[in-house]
Amino acid sequence: MTLCAACYNVLKRTQDYLDTQGNESVRERLLTFVDEPFEHRVEVVHYLDVLKTDIGFEALKAKVTKSLSGLKVASYYGCLMVRPKEVLSFDDPENPVVMDNLMAVLGAEPVKFDFKAECCGGYLVVNRRDVAATASKKIVDNARAYGAEAIVTTCPLCQYNLDKPAREAGSGLPTFYFTQLLGLAVGLDAGQLGLDYNGPGAEKFLKDKGLI
Repeated sequence: MTLCAACYNVLKRTQDYLDTQGNESVRERLLTFVDEPFEHRVEVVHYLDVLKTDIGFEALKAKVTKSLSGLKVASYYGCLMVRPKEVLSFDDPENPVVMDNLMAVLGAEPVKFDFKAECCGGYLVVNRRDVAATASKKIVDNARAYGAEAIVTTCPLCQYNLDKPAREAGSGLPTFYFTQLLGLAVGLDAGQLGLDYNGPGAEKFLKDKGLI
């Protein structure tokens, strides 16, 4: 099980290479890095799928002690959670909804917007910061245009890209990792949520909304 969209994408595609006929050369190359005999008994899943399928959103709803009511949030999945569809089969690659549904269970209002599965620039923030900042700003601006007050994401790098560069450009929205809002809703206090690692203003935003 992984919490990161990029890790999920890489591990899921690696599993596909190992399990699918016709990938013998790739499989052989991959297995040269494995010391122990490989057995096909591992399934790669994302924590969102565990919440949805193994725990169930209705059971999760019963655990909510602090509703996120009044929070309009745009769920940003990025490009790595949902593509390639043939391998990941996580959600609709153009209009994923599982995180939107999770936010609704926690009491927030999911905001539909156009760029929920577009690329934020990813690791280009290392050597082409201008490209990543431009891509991220388009996503943030689109979410705001549809009425979002905050963004929630499944990837730490996406969170960084959507938060810091966009804020530096003067057009940011508070950006949270999805487990932060999940933890808040089920009763964890602010100190347990790592909010001090978020961009400036994230904690104040939640205080102004009466959520912490």
